[in-house]
Amino acid sequence: MKGGEAALSVLIIIFSLTACVSGHVPEIKGGNEGIENAVYLDDPFKSWAFYGTFENPGSVSYYEFYLEKGERLWFSVFTPKKDPVHPEAVLIGPGIESKGDISDKITVPENYGYIVISGKKPDMPDYEPFTPSANYQWSEYEYFAELPGTHYIAMFNKGTGSGNYGLAIGYREEFLISEWVLIPVSIANIRIWEGNSPAFVFGFPIFIVFPGLLYLFRIKKETVPIKPETLTGITGALLYIAGSVFMLIQAVIALFKTGFQASFGATAIFILIPLILGLLILKYYLKPEQNPVKKEGIKLIFFGIIGLIVWSGYIIGPFLAIISGLMILYKT
Repeated sequence: MKGGEAALSVLIIIFSLTACVSGHVPEIKGGNEGIENAVYLDDPFKSWAFYGTFENPGSVSYYEFYLEKGERLWFSVFTPKKDPVHPEAVLIGPGIESKGDISDKITVPENYGYIVISGKKPDMPDYEPFTPSANYQWSEYEYFAELPGTHYIAMFNKGTGSGNYGLAIGYREEFLISEWVLIPVSIANIRIWEGNSPAFVFGFPIFIVFPGLLYLFRIKKETVPIKPETLTGITGALLYIAGSVFMLIQAVIALFKTGFQASFGATAIFILIPLILGLLILKYYLKPEQNPVKKEGIKLIFFGIIGLIVWSGYIIGPFLAIISGLMILYKT
């Protein structure tokens, strides 16, 4: 690996990890209507973002967690659109002095109290660089547990129609490896939650990958020879590029709603890194045909690993890059 590419790789890792320090672990949840069906959080201090749906006015969804006395809880409520929903959060737990008017549709266990955090309908959305998206922030709340025990947050639709809501809980930024690698899948589901067509979300890469393969293998003046390693490697590279283009489109849509935000810099990192990686992989395969070189196989594997770290290529792209690199190593 050349010195410049090695330095670039190190910078990629540093910048990508730095950009994620404010990220939430995204979760699409449903079926938690009724306190007995509450989504259970085994760690309410870890930073989570739950994406839910109010099917009707008056819908209630529940989230359950345990707090020791004095432990801090933080959460905020947001929506992706100015839907006719009004997401009202109700914190329920032992030792809480009941405050506010509560709907009779909300279940409060015996000897528990509640706090109603109604929130205010925002005029403008905030830019979220992690996804990226534009979300309307309704409320933010901090609480220190009065007594140890099971607590709940009930999300109640005080509005006049159906729509989506988001609940961010926790303040400790950390990810399991599986959560990190699968974030592209979660983000795709979030796009649908925001109102994008599933056909657009999952079909978008096809419009870049297929024409790219057709051009390189059939139309280009000096076509690329079709081999297992070239097919997998180039497909992976095109998926990297498709992911970057798709994220750029989503960022532009969000910034059109919010106006330009300095936090777009974090988004730009996640746009540029996969794009650069994809172009580097393509650069290798567009060279005149030559005998496989071991270091090139190692380089492709390395680019695949970095791709997984920075959510490139819809998860599939990095694995294809790794497989392509392994094929080259096998031939050397």
